[in-house]
Amino acid sequence: MSVEIRRVQSKKEKKSFIKFAWKVYRKDSELKKYWVPPVVADYMKTLDKEKYPLYDHADIALFTAWKNGRIAGTIAAVENRRHNEIHKDKTGFWGFFECINDQDVANALFDSASQWLKAKGLDAMRGPVSPSMNDQCGMLVKGFDSSPVFLMLYNPPYYNNLVTNAGHKIGQELLAWYIDQDLIDIKRLSRIAQHVMKREQLSIRTINMKDFDNEAAKIRDIYNRSWEKNWGFVPMTDKEFDFMAKSMKQVAKEHFIYFVEDKEGRPIGFSLTLPDMNIPLKHVNGNPFTPWGLLKFWWYGRNISAFRTIVMGVLPEYRNKGIDSILNAQISEYGGKHGLYSSEMSWVLKSNEAMSKLAKVIGGIPYKEYVIYEKEL
Repeated sequence: MSVEIRRVQSKKEKKSFIKFAWKVYRKDSELKKYWVPPVVADYMKTLDKEKYPLYDHADIALFTAWKNGRIAGTIAAVENRRHNEIHKDKTGFWGFFECINDQDVANALFDSASQWLKAKGLDAMRGPVSPSMNDQCGMLVKGFDSSPVFLMLYNPPYYNNLVTNAGHKIGQELLAWYIDQDLIDIKRLSRIAQHVMKREQLSIRTINMKDFDNEAAKIRDIYNRSWEKNWGFVPMTDKEFDFMAKSMKQVAKEHFIYFVEDKEGRPIGFSLTLPDMNIPLKHVNGNPFTPWGLLKFWWYGRNISAFRTIVMGVLPEYRNKGIDSILNAQISEYGGKHGLYSSEMSWVLKSNEAMSKLAKVIGGIPYKEYVIYEKEL
C-alpha cells in the first residue's frame, strides 16, 4: 500500500499528531518499560504558533503519514529565521519524528519535510530538533536500557536506521554523563573550589526565588553571552526566555540553581539543575492535570533523588579559571548531605573536550549518546 502524507492543521489533528507516539511505544514491552509519555498539554503549547514565542521568528509545518488507513508516522519541519540570520546559512530543521519500523513511511515523512523546507529557500536540514536547539533535540543511539531524564528524549533503536537510510549523515554527537553521588570525591572538589574562589575573589550563592524575575534576567544574560560561540546556538529572545523561565519555576529548587559572583557582587557564572520530573511523569500517561494524574504525580514525585544539570554558563572573560569546579562542588556537597543518589549532565557536545574532562573529574560516565543528523536538500 502507498503512503499518504497529510498536513496537520486543526487542534484535533495536532492532538492526534502528539498521541501517535503511544502507538509506537505502548505496543513494545521493552520500549514501554523506559519511555516517558510527553505531557500533551505542554506539547500542544509548543506547537501553537500563537502561544510559543519561537514562532515570532520561526515557522513550523506538521505532517502525518498514513498507511493502510492508519496513522504510521509524524514529523515537523521548522524554519528558524533567527538561526539563519545568526549563522549566515540556510538550514532548516526537522523534529517530533515518530514512526513505525517502515522505511517507506520514514522516507515519505522526510520527503514532505524537505519539500516544505526547500520551498522556504533552505538548502539543508538538521534534526531531530523539536522545535529548536533550546528545546529537546538529538536522536538516542546508545543507552536504551534506562529512561530519559527530564526534557531529554527517548526513541526506538531502529530510528537510527530509518534516518540514515533516508540519506542523513551525522552532524554532531551529544553525550549524557551519569554522575553517581557515591563516586564523587567531594572533599577534593571542595578544596579545588575553595582555592579558585580565594584566588579569583569569588563567592557563590543560591537563586533568590522571591526575586525570581530579576534573577532569571541575570541567567539569561550569562547564558546568551557564554554560549554565543557554541555550535548551533541561537540566543533566546527576552520573550522566549521569560516563557521558559515561567515553566521552569514550577519545578525549580532553590538549592540547585547557583550564581558565582565577583568581588563586586556581579554574577559571572551560573548552573541550572532540576529534579528529574520524568520520574513522576512516567506514571501519569501524558496528563498530570486530571485528579487521578495529580495524585499520581504527587505520590511519585514526593522524594525525587535524581537530578539533571541542564546548563552551566560562565562569562567569556572568566573561562578556564575553574569557575565550573565551584558550581560542581556546591551541587555535589548539597546532594551528598541530602541523599540525592545521582544526576545527569546533559547534553554535552562530544567534541567539547573541556566539558568531558570536567565530567570525568567528578566521576561522570558517558552512558547515553545522541546524534543530530544533517542532509543537503
